[in-house]
Amino acid sequence: MIAKIRHELKFGNTHYYTRISERVLKNRYRGALEKHVKNLPPLALEKDNSKLTLAILANKRNFYESVAALYSFCFWKRDLLIHYHEDGTLTGAEIDLLKRTFAGITVFKKANEDVKVQEYLSSKNLDKCASLRSHFIFSLRLFDMLIEKQTPYLLQIDSDVLFFSRPGVILNIIDSENNNGCYNLDLPNAAYTFGDDAMKEILSVPVIQRFNAGVFLHNFDDALFEFTEDILNKRPEAVNSWHLEQTIFAMYASLKGGFIALPKEYDLGRRERNAGNKIISEHYVHSTGHDFHKDFIDKLFPIYTGKNS
Repeated sequence: MIAKIRHELKFGNTHYYTRISERVLKNRYRGALEKHVKNLPPLALEKDNSKLTLAILANKRNFYESVAALYSFCFWKRDLLIHYHEDGTLTGAEIDLLKRTFAGITVFKKANEDVKVQEYLSSKNLDKCASLRSHFIFSLRLFDMLIEKQTPYLLQIDSDVLFFSRPGVILNIIDSENNNGCYNLDLPNAAYTFGDDAMKEILSVPVIQRFNAGVFLHNFDDALFEFTEDILNKRPEAVNSWHLEQTIFAMYASLKGGFIALPKEYDLGRRERNAGNKIISEHYVHSTGHDFHKDFIDKLFPIYTGKNS
């Protein structure tokens, strides 16, 4: 590190020091987040007759962020199932913390799901899907979460999302069943696996624009798997795309119809938040910044513990 700093001093690279400062702050706030998460009051889930499964995919590195994300939603709605899909890196201590914090949570260990999901996909002759599941970590969101859901609706959230107040748009869809779901509105330069021309060749309807799966509510069933198998047969090169899971969700939601974009109060990329506008949720989009940690510690934790001044 000292050698790197000396090297950068030769060029007067001030941006380098900004990045170092951000990294130091984030590490500091990550440590503070861990302490706060461990002191959250436990939440008891009311799973009977629930219409919603809340699901998240997370790893050891973002474990405490994932707990904070789940808690921020469950504080406003507790009659649900929580499905926590880990990537194989969690230890028993972390799983115990999840079970203490969310009474009734179900934790799916990747080693067990690897066998179960592969057997399921193979039994349906979904060979391309099975191959994708074997190497693409985000395919757990495509297959595992849907196979394991036990309710009409599934809400998938990323571990860098926080809810600051009651998410009325999402909850109203679940209660009324008037829509098939909703999604976070992405930045204008959002990327899909396929370009416009290829998308028109593959899909019989216009694809939803600026679709982001960071906050994504839907009522899909396993017909999604056959759709995915068909896409992978037509475009085998797609398996190399980092955006594939989100692209397939956007395409299938477009085909099914009945999906709405969440309004700007469900912010993405901190645009509304940084402008000082009122937000209901924030999808921070993981970066070197520490806004997620600071907002949870300073704004949400005092509410959860009754210490809000």
